[in-house]
Amino acid sequence: MIDNQDSINMTQDEMTKILAKALPHFRANLGISQQVMGEKIGVSRQTVSSIERGEYQMPWNIFLAIIYFLKINNGVIDPENMTDVDRFLLVKSNKKQKKD
Repeated sequence: MIDNQDSINMTQDEMTKILAKALPHFRANLGISQQVMGEKIGVSRQTVSSIERGEYQMPWNIFLAIIYFLKINNGVIDPENMTDVDRFLLVKSNKKQKKD
């Protein structure tokens, strides 16, 4: 388990690699396919698959989109009560992905 102090010292690269390895587990818990995950975060199924296999280094904007998606779907963030900052980050990360 990673404690808060360790997470403060982690680089973006380390965080994206940890999430990529855990992503199949998170998707399974939500009962969603790679296709559905991709649609929810604005990337293709192939991109999700490549991230999970470690063949594609996840950009920070996709990392943020996945984190927000997981928080919303696990009840951590209520979409009806998102803060302006939450909305801004979610929209900004999705817009950036569509440009890539």
